[in-house]
Amino acid sequence: MEREIEVKLLDIDILDFEKKIQALGANFVKEEDQINITINSTAHKIYKKQGYLRIRISKSEGEEKKYFTFKENISNIRVRDNIEHTTEISSVDDLINILKCLGYDKFYKGYKNRKKYNYKNLVIDIDTWDEKTYPKPYVEIEAPSINEIYALIDELKIDREHVSTMSIDELRKSLKK
Repeated sequence: MEREIEVKLLDIDILDFEKKIQALGANFVKEEDQINITINSTAHKIYKKQGYLRIRISKSEGEEKKYFTFKENISNIRVRDNIEHTTEISSVDDLINILKCLGYDKFYKGYKNRKKYNYKNLVIDIDTWDEKTYPKPYVEIEAPSINEIYALIDELKIDREHVSTMSIDELRKSLKK
């Protein structure tokens, strides 16, 4: 179980952002390719106020890891505040079959490339999804506190209109409107 306090930065120049954080001294951690499967059910719907279920397959430097997570939503005021309940799994197919037996019938698969940086106490992810999931790259900033997140946003002189607390499912659905 891990607490996660984060925001997304939307509609910014990603290359410029990456140069700025490198100039500040952010450390490149890794680049990974992910398959993210969000899960829900028509019979017993998980509402966004509660959180969401996700399976993640992460590939980096020839290593593959698979995780099953329930992201429990605590708040969406100024930041996304979640508690992640995560376990590593060995078989995605077996887990999906178990979930189907329990009545989960909505599975959305998205593909993402993630570049991960560390700066002070912050984790900075530059995410690029497949066109179908979300066509514009964005940045996620995660920190132990809301103050640390907004201090970096202010230091980089990023306008607050670019800050979002939407989940990827909410972003994806916002494009359909």
